[in-house]
Amino acid sequence: VKLVGVCDLYNGRLDRTKELYGKDVFTTKNYQELLDRKDVDAVIIATSDHWHDHMSIAALNKGKHVYCEKPMVHKLEEGEAVIAAQKKSGKVM
Repeated sequence: VKLVGVCDLYNGRLDRTKELYGKDVFTTKNYQELLDRKDVDAVIIATSDHWHDHMSIAALNKGKHVYCEKPMVHKLEEGEAVIAAQKKSGKVM
């Protein structure tokens, strides 16, 4: 496993990432920029709970494997779209 990118809204965490993993690690505040990268095969979604389904679906639609911390969704109905995106993509979630 090679860490190639990190997305966070806080500059301190982005700066710390570069300190720990090197200046070549891509950092951004826009998760879509990370999903657009060809060198990203999988993502870990560890953000505020209400973003889990949105980001998981976006990542799956971009062909990325997804590890999402729990809870994946707040309401069962929200999970249907995530399951559909995973089945369509064929990626591991």
